[in-house]
Amino acid sequence: MGCLCCGAAPDVGALCRRCARDVTPCDGLIPDHVRGTAESTGAEAWLVDGFGGAHAIGARCRIGRSHDGDLEVLASSVSREHAELVRTEAGWTVRDLGSRNGTFVDGVRCQGRTPLRPRALLKVGDVALWFLAEVIHEPPRAPVMATGGAGGALVRYQLVFGGAELCLVGGGDPAAGGALLSRAVGSEAWSERGLAPLEFQLLRTLCVRAHDEATSPSVVRGCVPTKQLARDLPFQSRYANEENVRQVVRRLRGVLAEAGADGVLAVAPGRGYYLACGVTVG
Repeated sequence: MGCLCCGAAPDVGALCRRCARDVTPCDGLIPDHVRGTAESTGAEAWLVDGFGGAHAIGARCRIGRSHDGDLEVLASSVSREHAELVRTEAGWTVRDLGSRNGTFVDGVRCQGRTPLRPRALLKVGDVALWFLAEVIHEPPRAPVMATGGAGGALVRYQLVFGGAELCLVGGGDPAAGGALLSRAVGSEAWSERGLAPLEFQLLRTLCVRAHDEATSPSVVRGCVPTKQLARDLPFQSRYANEENVRQVVRRLRGVLAEAGADGVLAVAPGRGYYLACGVTVG
C-alpha cells in the first residue's frame, strides 16, 4: 500500500516523506501520545499523524487530552475537550469545543461548524493531522512488538502484589515491547496483555532496579529517578521530559490495575518511581 494521502511510496509509517512533512510532530510529541479508541473494522474515516500512524474514527469523533475521548492527543497545546468531527448527510464537519489554542482546517481557524474536504489538513493546537474521508479497506498494520514466549524469553521478571501474580516477558531489545502475564494467586491460567515499548521498558527498568536493590534497607528501594527515565526510555523524540514519563506511568498503572495489581507502581515525590513489591528473575 502506498502513502495514504498521495499514493507515493511510504517512508514515514503510512505516509510518504512529503506528506509527513506537512504534519511534522510538534515539540515533545511522541507516537504513543496520539491514540484512537475506534476499531479499524468500523472506520468511517481516518486521521493520520506526523509519525505516519493511521487512527480510525467513527461517524462522530471527539479529540482532546481527555482519556474519555475518541482520539487522545497528549500535547500541552491541546485542550481536554478540543474538537469534534461529525459525519452528516452533507459530509464531514469539524467544530472547535472552546479550546484554548483553536482548531484549523487547511490553515483557517474554525468558526462554528466547518466543512472537511476528503483530504483536509486538520490542526488541533500545535498538532497537525491528515483527515482522510475514504474508508481504507486494508488498514495499516500496527507495528509488531518483539515479544518472546514465556519459556524462552530473554527477559522474564515475576512479581506478586496483593492477590495478583505477574510475569513480565519480552526480548532483549531495549526499544521493543513485550507482554505482561497475570493471574490470581493460586490460579493456573494466565492472561496475557501486550505492552507497547514505552510501557514495557518502564516496567522492565523498574524490575531490574528492584531486583538489584532487593537487600537495600531503604523504604523506597529500587527507585529510578524520573529524569533518568526520561533519558533512558525509548521515546522517539529528543525533547522527552518528565511530563512524558508521567504519561507513560499513567498508562502502565491502568494496565497493572486491570491485572489486579493496582498500587504496585509507586512514586517517591521529587525523586522517581519504584515497585512496591519484591521481584524475582524467572
